[in-house]
Amino acid sequence: MIDKDVTIQKRIDMDLLSRSMTGVVVYALLIPVVFWPFDFYQLQPMLSTIFAVGMFFTSILRMIHRVFTERLYQYSAKLWRLLFMSLSLCHAGILGAFFVFSIYDERFTPILHVTMLAMGGISSGAVVALIPRIKFSLVNLSVLLIPSIVAGVIINEKLPYAGMIAVYFGFIAMMGVRSSKEYIRSFEIELMLDEQKNELERHGKIDALTNIYNRGYFNIELEKQWEYASRLNLRLSLLLIDVDHFKAFNDNYGHLIGDACLVHIAEIINQVAQRETDLAARFGGEEFVLLILENDSDEAEKIAEVLRKKIENSPFHVDGKSFPVTVSIGVASIQPSHNIDSRQLIEYSDLALYKAKHEGRNLVKIHTN
Repeated sequence: MIDKDVTIQKRIDMDLLSRSMTGVVVYALLIPVVFWPFDFYQLQPMLSTIFAVGMFFTSILRMIHRVFTERLYQYSAKLWRLLFMSLSLCHAGILGAFFVFSIYDERFTPILHVTMLAMGGISSGAVVALIPRIKFSLVNLSVLLIPSIVAGVIINEKLPYAGMIAVYFGFIAMMGVRSSKEYIRSFEIELMLDEQKNELERHGKIDALTNIYNRGYFNIELEKQWEYASRLNLRLSLLLIDVDHFKAFNDNYGHLIGDACLVHIAEIINQVAQRETDLAARFGGEEFVLLILENDSDEAEKIAEVLRKKIENSPFHVDGKSFPVTVSIGVASIQPSHNIDSRQLIEYSDLALYKAKHEGRNLVKIHTN
């Protein structure tokens, strides 16, 4: 789930970058700090220069990578990761070589103890910084320490060093894996909480029976669309839909069949509400609404007539039985403005619906001012 979430993957990558930047600065200064106090740069000027320049230059490249992160990541997240990992491994490779020389080359004996301390600190710090990508963290740790372990095995008198480093490698690796699981778990919990929040929000605006929007959500959206239409000088139309003779239908066939009828009607209304701005909702009981933005009354009437005929020609079926059903629809259209209350649109639709029912039902009637 987390692997497929692009937003979370970017957050993990940006956290990875943020965690590693302290190390980038430290790496730029580490070699001189180790060499200079012990006058090692005077004893081995060539080696000192090679390691110091290599670390400093790689740090500069990583800082440039940091500066262009937003553009680069937007262009290609894979390319961003490739560059990040390549530069990180360059640092690890230089340090891994430095550790090998410091432990097994007699020229580095004056700085052996401080190098061992640096090895422990850098290895643990690198694992912690790269925990968001634990597989890469372990690769990085391997580049840092495994060369020293291998060299110690080859050089017999240095075998105790190799054993000590190997034990430390295993310990740090296990701690890193454990910490990574806790890190990833925090995102899993966040996703779970987001899903629960979305589900609660969904239940708050969806009618439990018909699975379309409820009256409360319709009221909120009506005000939003009213304000939007008012700013852009658009018309707003409302279809108020009532299931004909629904009380008698419930009495004759029972409430379960009545519920199935409402679900059937809601599905057809949803089919007719095809535009993104169309809003279908259960208004209450056997009444539904369809809110349509940027339509004049003629267009709204055509949509209403299509809906009425579709319901009339689509009896619903329960347990092998067919039940015909019809609806009456009242239509009103208004050019919203701040001088008109949005409830007036509902009132006009209700007046048109009353007229449709009064004139025999299964009709579409338009309110005219």
